Amino acid sequence: MYKKVERQALYVWVYSLKWRKKLQRYGTIYYTSPKMKYVMLYVNANKAPEVKKELISKNFVKRVSFAHRKELDEHYILKNKDGEEEA
Repeated sequence: MYKKVERQALYVWVYSLKWRKKLQRYGTIYYTSPKMKYVMLYVNANKAPEVKKELISKNFVKRVSFAHRKELDEHYILKNKDGEEEA
């Protein structure tokens, strides 16, 4: 049986994108921004603080931050022009 593993997104700002390949060992690379020089990396949620601490210690990393998507409310309510709520 397949168990769903919670994932956490990390934004890793680097000095140069040539280090992108080194970041693959920490998780799954989802997006790379060549202009802003950051990598969006998905890791297991239970290992995310340890991975963040380890990445900060690397000399090619400027900073690391967590994505705030889990904190957002994904339940939306539509409103009519009259101001009445719809399900």
